[in-house]
Amino acid sequence: MELQRLNALRKEAKKHDIRFQKGLSQIYQNKDGSLPDISHLEVKRKNRWKLFLISFLGVLIILSAISWLGFIIFSPNGGFGSQSIKLELKGQQSISSGDEVIYVLNYKNLEKVTLKNVEIIFRYPDGFEFISAQPAPTNNFNSSWQLGDLSKGATGKIEIKGRIIGEVGSLKTINATASFQPENFSSSFKEVTSFSSQITSSILEINVDGPAQILSEKKTTYKINYRNTSDQDLENVKILVIYPSNFIFQESNPQPFSREDDARNLNNQWLIDKLEKNQEGEIEISGGYIFDEEVPEASFMVQIGFLDQESQEFFLQQEKIIKTKIIGQNLSLSLIINGSNQDQPINFGQTLAYSIVYKNLGQEDLDEVEISVILDSDILDFDSLEDKNSGKIEGKKITWNKDQISELDLVRPLDENTIDFTIQVKSAEDINLNEINLKVKSKATATLAKIGELEAEDMKIETEEITNNINTNIQLKVEGRYFDDDNIAVGTGPLPPVVGKTTTFRVYWSIANSLHEVTDVAVKTTLPAGVEWVNKYLVKVGNISYSARDNSITWSIDRISPNKSFDDVNVWFDVSVTPTPQQAKKLLILTDQTTLTATDKLTESEITKIGKAVTSNLEDDPIGGGRGLVIDITE
Repeated sequence: MELQRLNALRKEAKKHDIRFQKGLSQIYQNKDGSLPDISHLEVKRKNRWKLFLISFLGVLIILSAISWLGFIIFSPNGGFGSQSIKLELKGQQSISSGDEVIYVLNYKNLEKVTLKNVEIIFRYPDGFEFISAQPAPTNNFNSSWQLGDLSKGATGKIEIKGRIIGEVGSLKTINATASFQPENFSSSFKEVTSFSSQITSSILEINVDGPAQILSEKKTTYKINYRNTSDQDLENVKILVIYPSNFIFQESNPQPFSREDDARNLNNQWLIDKLEKNQEGEIEISGGYIFDEEVPEASFMVQIGFLDQESQEFFLQQEKIIKTKIIGQNLSLSLIINGSNQDQPINFGQTLAYSIVYKNLGQEDLDEVEISVILDSDILDFDSLEDKNSGKIEGKKITWNKDQISELDLVRPLDENTIDFTIQVKSAEDINLNEINLKVKSKATATLAKIGELEAEDMKIETEEITNNINTNIQLKVEGRYFDDDNIAVGTGPLPPVVGKTTTFRVYWSIANSLHEVTDVAVKTTLPAGVEWVNKYLVKVGNISYSARDNSITWSIDRISPNKSFDDVNVWFDVSVTPTPQQAKKLLILTDQTTLTATDKLTESEITKIGKAVTSNLEDDPIGGGRGLVIDITE
């Protein structure tokens, strides 16, 4: 048919040439219709320009006709208005991803001449895997068929078998292009056809089973079941899990896939090299959720598809999402000791005030709440426990439930309450300092039966453990003497004191330290008006100084090691006083109260001890004591 059209075009061009020649004859013929004798020309200069224009126009018309004819004849694609070779491509319009497909191309020469050098090239869709063809392709890419010459009316077909992988819902289009050269022509021509299929299903099936709701920070398990529903083996199957942002992965069976060169250690993908026909498999993933008010419901997403090993492209086949409602523990629990929820030092004989505060911060009722506290220590006197709620004592544990506190039977949203009790630290004299752990470790715990409709018997809410280290037992002894322990007078002047007469007394300061090293020790007192610093003293440890500006005395020691006695750390100094008549029949105050400050190196806490004021009555002097009233002899 293409050759017939070409012959028709040639005839049309010939007619155009005849009309052109007739037009020239009409231009040059004489008035009587005869042609002039052009064997010799008679030049008429006045018509030269007219003849030039006419000739130029004629040449232009001839060139235009030749160009138009050449374009018609030699254009490869536009030379024919209808098919020279018929291409009909067939296949399945609806296909399953991963399944085998067959494409059939039927071709036929519609011309009355032979088509030479016929070649058909296929362009496969993305995700297509070539399996076989009949006849076999003629190139290494399995995309070209060199058919040679195709005689008039000849037919044939190409059948291609392959496998297509792609996302469900996507279109897959295969193209076929036939190139050929009609007999007696040097130009090539092409015919193109295509066929589209839609992926409507997959031969991979997946299901996910998991909890509809779960308590936060409680272990749970998701089960993923997958299956090859086809009658053929599949390769390079990939399962991908997209975890919710607040999900914490713990373990899985089987283990997830991770490349050795990948430092990320991904735990959300599983690769199956071969999945046989109708084969099933299961993956169990265990983990838990962190409660997040902004994510009350988590979406656990599982995808299954095929992995292209070369490009690493993942072709999704099926996706399943299971939603899990996350319920927080909701019960707030805090432990406070002596007004603080932090570690802090304590002292021998001190009373510890405990408060356990609980509150339901959620939107669900809490059933049968039980609260307990463990006081892990050997230095507490449980006989001193004062608890108005009468908690049950078992060893070092105190427990309260609905039997002791009725409000614990059902704690509604936003309900809040406090459990208070006190207990004393034993005195140093009641403790073997060398054998007992001298600290108190305290922790409160709450359990409950249900949160809303969820069983929560194994749920436990705990506070941070608070550790109270006992401070070192540093002691300060203050004595006023006139006679020492050997009954030798260390004072001078009259005793009892006499108005107008000067009496000198000796003041003793001694320190004992038991447990820890102490640093920055300072002992300080002030002398009342009328009492004078004699500048006579003896320091065994440290330095002593007197300030006339404020009439104060300070004993400074850089450090005192543990297990030091009064005999190891002491100082004495003398003071004098001359009573006035106004002081007659009165006791004299020799020093104000004495204050000791130091830092416990272990507990890093500051320790303060207060010593008594020293009077002329000398309570610590067995000989000179009791004679402190001033006598006025002039009376």
